[in-house]
Amino acid sequence: MRLKFLLISVLQISIIGFAQDKSFDLLQNQTETQILYNRVVPISKATQPNTENISAIYYRQLFSEISRSDFQQRLPDSKWLKEQGNLGFSQNQVLLSLLVADFENIEKSSFETGKVNQNANGNFVLNSNPSEVFEKYEVSLMGSLLARAETDHPVFVLKNDLIFNLSNRNISKIEVYDNQWKVIQPDVPFQIYFAENSNQSIKYRITFDNDEAVIQSFGIEIRNKKLASGSGLDTNFAPDEIHTITSTIAFQGYDETEAFQGIGEYEIFLDTVDGILDRPVILIDGFDPGDGRNIDAMYHMLDFGGTGENLADLIRAEGYDVILLNFPVYTRPGTSTVVDGGADYIQRNAMILVELINQINAQKEGNRQNVIIGPSMGGLISRYALKYMEMNGMDHDARLYLSFDSPHLGANVPIGMQHLFNYMAYGPVGDESVQGIVDGMLRSPAAREMLIDHFESHLLAGSEFEFDGSKLLPDGSPGFRDDFQNELDAMGFPENTRNVAIINGAGDGTSNGTPGMTVIDHTFDLTSTQRAIIELHFTPNAGQTLEVSNFKGQLWVFIWITLYESMANAQSPSYTAGLDASPGGRFDMTSIAENAPENDMIQEFLDNLQIEYFSFIPAVSSMAITSTQNLYDPVESGLNTPFVNYYIPDENQPHIFLDEGNVLFALTEILIPEMGTSDVEISGIKIENPVRDVLRIWTDKEIKNGSIQITDLSGRTVFGKSNVNLNGQTQIPVKLSKGTYIVQISSEKQNLTKKIIKL
Repeated sequence: MRLKFLLISVLQISIIGFAQDKSFDLLQNQTETQILYNRVVPISKATQPNTENISAIYYRQLFSEISRSDFQQRLPDSKWLKEQGNLGFSQNQVLLSLLVADFENIEKSSFETGKVNQNANGNFVLNSNPSEVFEKYEVSLMGSLLARAETDHPVFVLKNDLIFNLSNRNISKIEVYDNQWKVIQPDVPFQIYFAENSNQSIKYRITFDNDEAVIQSFGIEIRNKKLASGSGLDTNFAPDEIHTITSTIAFQGYDETEAFQGIGEYEIFLDTVDGILDRPVILIDGFDPGDGRNIDAMYHMLDFGGTGENLADLIRAEGYDVILLNFPVYTRPGTSTVVDGGADYIQRNAMILVELINQINAQKEGNRQNVIIGPSMGGLISRYALKYMEMNGMDHDARLYLSFDSPHLGANVPIGMQHLFNYMAYGPVGDESVQGIVDGMLRSPAAREMLIDHFESHLLAGSEFEFDGSKLLPDGSPGFRDDFQNELDAMGFPENTRNVAIINGAGDGTSNGTPGMTVIDHTFDLTSTQRAIIELHFTPNAGQTLEVSNFKGQLWVFIWITLYESMANAQSPSYTAGLDASPGGRFDMTSIAENAPENDMIQEFLDNLQIEYFSFIPAVSSMAITSTQNLYDPVESGLNTPFVNYYIPDENQPHIFLDEGNVLFALTEILIPEMGTSDVEISGIKIENPVRDVLRIWTDKEIKNGSIQITDLSGRTVFGKSNVNLNGQTQIPVKLSKGTYIVQISSEKQNLTKKIIKL
């Protein structure tokens, strides 16, 4: 088999999405390969490429750099590769691509010895024989165009138009190893079966017609789902299976020409008491670009305390059924359009929740009302869905809505970081890893709806990445942010539920760092002749203006010269210091590395941060407080919040962080109302609930010769004490196992019976 270089005329030689360094253009005719690697920022380090277990992102990065290094522009750009990957996904296939290329690079010594220098116009010229200047390299890589497969037996296809050969080497055979070497043919699908869900490495061998061969491997995450045979009513809500659910109400986004239905997936974890779906607690996933957090990860998101305890386990042990609603990546029915559900429109995902609530209500037994828990963006999805149902005559049958660090007044990603990442993604650098971060975290519909300050509102007219120096104040994404917030405000909160909140921002106004502080100031040595200097700051104090981002790309020619530079300035309003340091649930910047595998520059960026977090969900926003515009005002007193009860920590915590304190709050809200009276005063007697190792009782009048009895739900007495005098606060040590109990306090004048929880 002889696979020749393919010139894809149907692409009309696609427009290169990133700038090459034009200062090298005069060297084109001196190169042998017509590919000069110095023209790009070498994120992939193609002169010494990774060849083992390479990721889809790494393959696209190296492909993009070779494409942009090519004077003849013979390759499509990486955007086209991503589109092909999505097309394969829509057809339940994992497409592979193969790149074989010879290219050249100028080493530092050639600049230092004057074999290469710049003319009066700033263009590089040779002063020596090309063979003394250009060092030749070759690369032969095959990679997957998808990072993940949602099955344990994916179908792979190496399409003929995804084979690119920019070398003098001719390919005679391509094989993959699946217990033995198997020849693969272009355009012929083949399957590999995997025994477990994990990151899998697939070995391949490329043999050339001179009998030389390279053996390397690419990686793919296998995440097999145990899908139900049907969905909704057809499967009778079988537990331990993932059910697909499609909304019956379509939604049209701000940038869409028609309305579309959303697709979600859910799993039911029945209680461990009777195993009957009769007390639903529905938890809705939050902002999750690329569905990095599947249902299993959602369940473990409820772990707390570092001891293996889990909120879902606790409430299931009390007879409640936990239902997790996830928003996966899916193909819109009847099209090849791939939708990233975890970052799609909040309203469309809310319509999926409406459908789920309706189906749960039709199937559950008994008359217990639903509990709805919304962490992060899930709090907005659930708020919207519940209120929508009330406004449209639908019975959600929910008694409790728990918002967990949700951005009711918007979320924040530092505008300096937005500028920097967008420039690295779509400016001269062309970093594929950062493109994924920008497209998922910033350009997605959900991000555009939620972010208080969005880079798109600051862009210079006609530019994809340069900021307009006159646009300084915080401003949301045009056509998204204000429209969404106005709609949400007009709807308000659900009225037929008890609305409570857990937040992760400090209640006393303690900030996350200092306004204007330096986040990073570091020089990145990319190669011996290329470096990047990055400086990043938090937004400043109230009324002040500050340069929050600066990126310089430099080349060594006896001295370091700046080839390109971009900067962003930001001003804080007069009424509050900047968003980035405000009290709020923290975003841990080190988590960015999870979205940037095999990217040394991103890892070096994270290693040199002077602060590792920023305020992601300002406390004022998670409490939905509209009575102040000062983000640094203490919220301990609740100010003017729509929540009737709330848990506020003493210090800023990671976003959607669970600890013993807020878990106790959640349990009290979920379990106690159905058990009887809550932790309120009855006939002058008050009992702390939940209970730990001490039963705390408060009385406003002295009770003499009373008795206390505690029984479990079977009626067995587990604690009893008579001739008890209660006055003010009384503490009685008790040794109880975890569970639900009934406390009876009796005296000559009154009796009190109350259910309590022991944690």
